[in-house]
Amino acid sequence: MRASYDVVVIGSGFGGATVACRSAQAGRSVAVLERGKRWRPDEFPRSIGQVSEAFWEEGRSHGFLEYLAFRTVDVIQGCGVGGGSLHYFNVNVRTAPQVFDDPAWPRGLDRATLDPYYDVAQDMLESAVLTPPAGRTELPARTEVFIDAARRAGQAVEQVPIAVFTGEDRLHPVGGQRQSACTYCGNCLYGCDIGAKQTVDGNYLALAERRHGAEVFPLHVVEAISALAGGGYEVRFRRLDDDPRVAGEVGTVRGAKVVVAAGALGSTELLLRCRDLERSLPRLPAAVGRRFSVNGEMLLARAQGTERQADPGLGPPITARTTVERNGHLMTIEDLGLPDSLLWFLEGAMPPATARARRLVALASTYVKRSLGLGGPRTRVSLEVDALVRGGRTPYALPFLGMGIDSSDGAMRLADGALDISWSPRRNRQLYREMEKAMTEISEAAGGEFVRSYLWRWPLRKVLTAHPLGGCAMGADRRSSVVDEHGEVWDHPGLYVVDGSVLPTALAVNPSLTIAAVAERASFWMTHGRDLQADDAATPVNR
Repeated sequence: MRASYDVVVIGSGFGGATVACRSAQAGRSVAVLERGKRWRPDEFPRSIGQVSEAFWEEGRSHGFLEYLAFRTVDVIQGCGVGGGSLHYFNVNVRTAPQVFDDPAWPRGLDRATLDPYYDVAQDMLESAVLTPPAGRTELPARTEVFIDAARRAGQAVEQVPIAVFTGEDRLHPVGGQRQSACTYCGNCLYGCDIGAKQTVDGNYLALAERRHGAEVFPLHVVEAISALAGGGYEVRFRRLDDDPRVAGEVGTVRGAKVVVAAGALGSTELLLRCRDLERSLPRLPAAVGRRFSVNGEMLLARAQGTERQADPGLGPPITARTTVERNGHLMTIEDLGLPDSLLWFLEGAMPPATARARRLVALASTYVKRSLGLGGPRTRVSLEVDALVRGGRTPYALPFLGMGIDSSDGAMRLADGALDISWSPRRNRQLYREMEKAMTEISEAAGGEFVRSYLWRWPLRKVLTAHPLGGCAMGADRRSSVVDEHGEVWDHPGLYVVDGSVLPTALAVNPSLTIAAVAERASFWMTHGRDLQADDAATPVNR
């Protein structure tokens, strides 16, 4: 690592990877510091034993999934070169225009302004609605069940653009890695080992590294940022290397510009530490930590006992959505698939239906009798295997992912040196009532029964989000926000925040594409000092 760079980027997800790429393309020297490790396709977990190693726990495992539990909110987030793209569910949807009408958004930022950046990001991620790969003629059963049920419920439904490759085997045109068509294995949560999933380490970061000289430093956790007297910033980091000879080493690097892109929780915690504990950036705005949002998410709800087999473990995890507006609430409901290993766990954890329980008892009785020489010379176990599967709960389950415009008024703070989150279920109860009504309609139209998320039931009243937002919100002034509409921190020239933490409200859709588009805009402003226009000669190049 050099002593200084033009741009130092902290984090390598959708925000950080985008800024690193565009800065490197503009001829800037770029260093990316990422607390997680770099993952090879063959390292992604597949066995039950390996899954435990996929979760991050500093000092034990450098996994790419981190699950954090707070009083009213649970958060799942990514760590690793590529950030949340390593485990996200591939969806790249544009935020509805009316969301930007909320006065919390800067006046200069709306859907029309972002559309050129959406175009560039969507092209880089190669997002499109699912086309069955060669050898398959149909969409996954879950997709068909969801679309049919939503239509019968009178809800408008459509397939969503997803960053999943379904063509002939190839070398990726940007990253050069081998890509094979999606096999419908459903393992996206645990990483894609065949390269069908388009993750930012294989496009944005690969373009920055392979062609423009950016340097990526995995297992470097940033602990503080300090302003330098002559301009620019010094970043202090600690190494988390697997090699014990260097693990724990502390170092520094300087950047003329520093871009914080460690995610809603990571970026907010870092700035809170710099302001309140390290006192290295004492003039950071008072708004750091405000406007936390769970993106109005409802996970772990489902339709149970659908008429047709949905097989939620088959195919890309999300393929379709319905958009619902009722009683002042904008919501998105999507089909949701889960890895088979997780579904088998849930199958074992759920009590069996009565009919299935009787079949299991009958099978066990027959097997024991015949093993003791009673009732006949042999049994064809293969003919009885369906007693183990038929009547199972998960094949006839249709999980949902719901998102909506929540109150976006949660707060993050440091308590005893650790990040804490407060978010009010009570202020969002009406949103979730409306969301559950819409999910109930789809469930009943599918011939099943709606089952509420276990976390949302009394007495927990918790939500699980994979898309935390806010904490370093953009806005019109330093009294109400942390950064301006281009991501630059108020009164801190050259210090930027560019990730989900800058979004001041929930989006009611998967935020990955919006984060990438906001990062594209911030990057373009850093280089050109203006907005991208239609047919602009300076449009970023993706190949």
